[in-house]
Order: sequence, then structure tokens, then C-alpha cells
Amino acid sequence: MSRLLILFTFLYHTLQAGEGSYPFFGITGSLHTIELQPTVTEAPNRLNNPESEDVTTFGLQYGMQTKDYRTTFSYETSSDFQTFDLSVDYIIMDDMFGTAKIRPYVGVTLGYILYDESLIVAYNENAISLNEANSEDSVISTSDGYYGFDVGMLFYITDNLDLDIGYHYYLMDRLEPLDTMNGITFSLHYFY
Repeated sequence: MSRLLILFTFLYHTLQAGEGSYPFFGITGSLHTIELQPTVTEAPNRLNNPESEDVTTFGLQYGMQTKDYRTTFSYETSSDFQTFDLSVDYIIMDDMFGTAKIRPYVGVTLGYILYDESLIVAYNENAISLNEANSEDSVISTSDGYYGFDVGMLFYITDNLDLDIGYHYYLMDRLEPLDTMNGITFSLHYFY
């Protein structure tokens, strides 16, 4: 994971130093659907499949864009979690629409999530009780990294303003009970 972070940092600095790069900051709103992993509730291995959660987040973005690439640092928060991530997007089929005002993109994301402790503890209640009964450590992690991809469209409103509508899919299976997070993001960017 540290190799990916170094790669993203290198790509960000490469974009920042390049000719024709445009810095921006923005605001974002996302609608996430978080899929939870099934749990074993009682012997003999009876699975409980929890329902997915729908969460709305709001956040801030800072980034750099060139003709072909965009690198974005994002911070989002909701009542259930906070995320910080780095996305590198490649703008595709730029000539297909015949105008630079609509630009599709694909990208990858590497991030970090800090989730609400009460949900994590409630989900892992059986494991905590078992560990305490066996005099073992019962510390449950409420944060971890995630990775995934995103696709979307950039719509240029003015020379200094664009609207970004994207879809994201993140894997976060190392932080139980979280499995995946996907949804749609709306961002408004101001170029300066």
C-alpha cells in the first residue's frame, strides 16, 4: 500500500510541475451505499446478512488538472465516517464530443477511512465477548485504508468553474464489517 501512495504522490507532483496545469479547489456531495459483510451469529455457523447502509457525505477537494490527467485530494465527512483520499483520473475520448466542455474520465483512488466506533463495536460484539472471556486483547480497529476506481464526466460551466458527476466503487474489506462502498459524487470545482 505504501508503494501505491508513493506512486500517487509522484504522479501528483509530476502534474503540478507540468506546463499547462490548472489548480482547483471544490466542494463535493456524495451518496454512498456501504455493503456490510455477513456475520456468524450462533453455532452452527448461522450467517446474519446485514442490510446495506445509505450515507450522504459532504466534503472539500483540492487538485491539479492538465489536458489529460487530474489528481485530487478529497476530504469527506458524514455522521458515520470521515474519509481522506487521493484520486488520479485519466481523461478519455476527449475528441469524441467535439468540444472541450464535456470530458469523460476513468481513475483510481487510494484512501483512508475513520468509521464510527459504535457500529464497529456492535458488529464485532460476539468477537469482543469471546476475546474477553479468553483474556485476550479485544481492541477493534475503526480505521483502515481502501482502494477502488471511479468513472465520470466533467462539464465545464465557465473558464473557471466545472461540474464533476462521477461513480465510485471502493473495496474496504479489511475493516469489518465494511465490505464495499459505491455511489455517485457531485463536485463543483473552481480553477484559479
